Amino acid sequence: MTLFYPGQASFEWVQNGKTHGGARPLTKGGDSCMTCHAAELEAIGNKIVAGGETEPTPIPGKRGIINTTIQAAHDDENLYVRVQWPDAPHNPAPFVDGGKMDPDNQVKVAMMIAGTGIEMGETTGCWASCHADNTYMPFDPGAEAIAGNADVAGRLEATDTITKYLTESRTKVEVKGRRGKAQGGWDKLKSADEISQLFEDGTYLDLLRVYADGTSSNGYLLERRIVNDGEMSAEANLSAGIWTVVFSRPLNSGAPGDIPLEPGKTYTVGFAIHDDYAAARFHHVTLNTSLALDDDTAQINVTKQ
Repeated sequence: MTLFYPGQASFEWVQNGKTHGGARPLTKGGDSCMTCHAAELEAIGNKIVAGGETEPTPIPGKRGIINTTIQAAHDDENLYVRVQWPDAPHNPAPFVDGGKMDPDNQVKVAMMIAGTGIEMGETTGCWASCHADNTYMPFDPGAEAIAGNADVAGRLEATDTITKYLTESRTKVEVKGRRGKAQGGWDKLKSADEISQLFEDGTYLDLLRVYADGTSSNGYLLERRIVNDGEMSAEANLSAGIWTVVFSRPLNSGAPGDIPLEPGKTYTVGFAIHDDYAAARFHHVTLNTSLALDDDTAQINVTKQ
């Protein structure tokens, strides 16, 4: 699979006809991101990473795409995923002291599984959580504005920046940005009871992350990024210039925040790789990707072993 560099192309950006020519087919026609862009990911990634409208702070030398091999299998109890890709030379980020945004992690790998009731969740995948007011995005509110809204900041456990979130967790998300309005909706948080109901209904992104040292975290995205105690195991290594990350989780743990994977169902997933000590939005991502158990019509066919 090809993972490409998205820059500041947020969920609001892709829905706005002024910035994205495919906005209407996406929002009105029900087309998926893959429908238009599957064959042009290399061109898109290379254009964005070089700097411009959607990347005001380019990292010189950073690659526009990562060609990745993803393998998946299952037994009666667990899902197993292997992700492999070639390493690349270090390219320091000029806007960070020392050039490394996350000096403790040369790479990070994430897999997100879309739950139910997410706006355009099946057609955009994890893009539904990427907003124009997240970290390093054009309408990042900054520490002062966050501190000035103590109630919301406390509930989000936010100080300097806002993590990814789902539109469903907000009372309003500004998409068009007319009359100078900031895009996004970080401070338009729904009540705790409403968010609890969304979680009970399965409206969240199941989020699995693996770090360069082989440690991992299991959690989900709803009103913010949350790490829970969901069962997960992982390993990561760099050998002969190739990164290999392997992780597993129960097909159906029954734990809150873990989306059960069942035969006969197709799931929308997204993968992200932070390489070269990157953090926040400076990653490479897939578009909406289908995954199913023992179904060769899915892009990722999780085969029984």
